Amino acid sequence: MKYTINHYLRLGAVGLFLSTAAITASAQQIRTSYFMEQSTMRISLNPAFRPDRGYVSIPVLGSIGASFGSNGVSLGDLLYPKDGKLVTFLDPSVDSNSFLKKLNKNNQLNADISTSILSAGWYAGTGFWTVDLNLKTTMNAALPKSIFEFLKVGSTANGATYNISDVAMHANAYVELATGYSRPINDKLTVGGKVKLLFGGANMAATFDNLTAELYEDQWKITSSGELQMSLGGIQPEFEKDNEGKDYINSFDVQSPGLGGFGAAIDFGATYQLLDNLVLSAAVTDLGFISWGGSNTVSGQANGEFMYDGFELDINDDGSVPSMDDQMDNLTDDISNLFHFREIESKGRSTMLRSTINIGGEYSILDNQLGFGLLSSTKFYQPKAYTELTASANYRPLDWFSASASYSFIHSDFKTFGLALNFSPSWINFFIGTDYMFTKVTPQFMPINSRAVNAYFGLSIPLARK
Repeated sequence: MKYTINHYLRLGAVGLFLSTAAITASAQQIRTSYFMEQSTMRISLNPAFRPDRGYVSIPVLGSIGASFGSNGVSLGDLLYPKDGKLVTFLDPSVDSNSFLKKLNKNNQLNADISTSILSAGWYAGTGFWTVDLNLKTTMNAALPKSIFEFLKVGSTANGATYNISDVAMHANAYVELATGYSRPINDKLTVGGKVKLLFGGANMAATFDNLTAELYEDQWKITSSGELQMSLGGIQPEFEKDNEGKDYINSFDVQSPGLGGFGAAIDFGATYQLLDNLVLSAAVTDLGFISWGGSNTVSGQANGEFMYDGFELDINDDGSVPSMDDQMDNLTDDISNLFHFREIESKGRSTMLRSTINIGGEYSILDNQLGFGLLSSTKFYQPKAYTELTASANYRPLDWFSASASYSFIHSDFKTFGLALNFSPSWINFFIGTDYMFTKVTPQFMPINSRAVNAYFGLSIPLARK
């Protein structure tokens, strides 16, 4: 089976630039559910949490949703409506100066995508056990403003020179088999942990320390320095020649698809009843790694000069705007030709998971029917960490219904709030929620105003109460 390098650039570009895949996949954690006692979703944030009832998830539907975040770039800065369709920022109708003013000097884009294939939790004495089988994908990129400027106006800037540095893209896909256990130590302290076996599907790490583009008549002279690591079971590189007749990696052939690596991870957490109406909690999740074998890894290095034709925005023969899928294909075609990686010797490698630290506290009144919570959640992306501070009001009027409203201070840009609902009668447990409510969407239901968006859904069958 043959895969062009665009498939992997597309994995990063679509997930990170546009996050379109995130509308139908599942992200790993929803902060608004952190203080919802009936919800099974919050166990992923702290393994010491114990829902009121055991559960068995509906296969695949047990946890589905999405998340996208950045340090300032919103989806509306990258996608624009035109003729009833969405176009990328490369479209001539998008003003260059207006677009570039919206960007930071250094832009970081992150996306989490995963789905729960099957999960269950049950009480055994005072202990609570969980078993989960999940499919997860994480993506992130660090992109300086200069690369967007080169993409947008480089082809029209005569005699221009662009110096682009510190570009990084990472993508990781794996299956997780996890077993968790929690129990109270005394009346105040409850602890929990989870052990995870990881089966690596694919991993990509592409970095550029420096890339210089100098315009000579109708071509660019590219001088670059960077590295590529691609791990996938049965992967073999295929090559094309550049304008100077030198081979560079353009595609991959997967001769015998399979696992590319194996690893392990742990979660651990605790809750502490400091006062009758004040509970403190803390957890670390996804602390682990995946080792990728040298035979399943292709390594490349960008270190030299070559001539490059530049970026072109293709238009349909009838003058209409291409579909978003075609636009992304054209964009990744151009990017793959720009980033020339020449094969070097491959060795085994290890990659760390995207770990998270959650620290929270909730003060309850009205016999625990109403609570006010504050949660600090820090994710360790590559190359930087992200911290989000979320305040919530949590309403628990009935033992089968709860609702939470939240506000996240850092990445919502004061435009969004979170809302989650959990219904848990004796025959079903239904959850729906988001940390960032959409205030404006396109006709394609793409949220465009917020620099952070997510949505979650979960469905399971309740078991006996504790």
